[in-house]
Amino acid sequence: MDESIFTDLHNKAEEFGSIERLVSESSRLRKKYSEESITLIKQSLEIGDILNHEFEIISRANHTMRDQDTAIQNCCHILDSNSARQKEIIDALRDNAHVNQAVLRQMEEMVRGLSEAVHKAIILLHMLIENDNEIILMDNLIINRKKFQRDSLGRLKKLAFRTMEDADSAIRGSSSNLKRGLRLVERIADAKRHLSEKNSDEIRRLIDEAHTGWNIAAAVNRSSATQMIFAEQVGQFTARLHEDSEAIRDLVVEKHKLFSRNLELSTELTVILSLEIKDYLPAGELVNGLCREASLPADVRRLASNLVSYATIACRDILYVSNLNFDMTDSIKLNADIEKKSVDLTRTEMEYFEWIRQQVQSMTEATRYPIEGSERNIENGKLIENYLRKILEEAG
Repeated sequence: MDESIFTDLHNKAEEFGSIERLVSESSRLRKKYSEESITLIKQSLEIGDILNHEFEIISRANHTMRDQDTAIQNCCHILDSNSARQKEIIDALRDNAHVNQAVLRQMEEMVRGLSEAVHKAIILLHMLIENDNEIILMDNLIINRKKFQRDSLGRLKKLAFRTMEDADSAIRGSSSNLKRGLRLVERIADAKRHLSEKNSDEIRRLIDEAHTGWNIAAAVNRSSATQMIFAEQVGQFTARLHEDSEAIRDLVVEKHKLFSRNLELSTELTVILSLEIKDYLPAGELVNGLCREASLPADVRRLASNLVSYATIACRDILYVSNLNFDMTDSIKLNADIEKKSVDLTRTEMEYFEWIRQQVQSMTEATRYPIEGSERNIENGKLIENYLRKILEEAG
């Protein structure tokens, strides 16, 4: 028999074993990437749960902030109406002989200052509350998107576990074929001797071994091809999850910009409510010196009494709104800290999603070789079987 057949037989058997070794290594790599993906998914789930908790806290805090801004706005509108009433009374009392005109002019200046400060505050509060409403809407959107994201992560985790189980199955199949291939290399070295000794039984056992080997390779090929489709589906799923995560991150960053803008507006508002409107407070005492005479005409007494009452009410409301704004300062600082934490955590979470995506890509790539390798070994196994059948025929 042609010596080249025995050389080629030996080479194909060695190639069969080498390929199975690489198939086994690829399957182990796929399992490794699957395990790393699962670890990262678990960690990202933990970060996601922390973030969800933070977003719930932020949402409640932003509702409270909006309610406080609305309460301050209502107070400012009342102060605006109050200052308008005071202006009407001051106009009615101007040049009245029974009224101290110097005090009246001072009152007029204080009321004008109060009105201007309140108008500025109302404009700021209108912008603040518009932003508050937008922030609350975005909070709800983020919370809902995070819920869907967590569900998706849970499904990805199950998929990754299944991929790892498939990798285990591929490892067992390729390990079995690796042992078979290595054993075949050793035994095929004796094929020439079996032929010379006409040992048909041993040659048939070699044929059976080769036949089983390429059939196992075919099974690995079918399994790997199915796993490849599955791995690509996992990759697509991960890519969509990553895109969703980027969208959530963009929402968080966009909302944080709105929140930062509100911090700026709140700082301007604090100056007005803590300083500017308080310039009116001396009017509460000043107004008492408005009338010189104890006995006044009824219409003057009515107007003067109303002005005193309006001034008293305004001073009370100014103190109330200033204290309410002061109480908000700590809340704003706390909210800012939580907002900053949520942005930082979202960035960390995105890093995990990027790592997961990379691991899944590597896992998918590691699935390719078992397909290519098993295809080669189907051919190798069939060639080995055919060579051995020729040897068997020669042996008679």
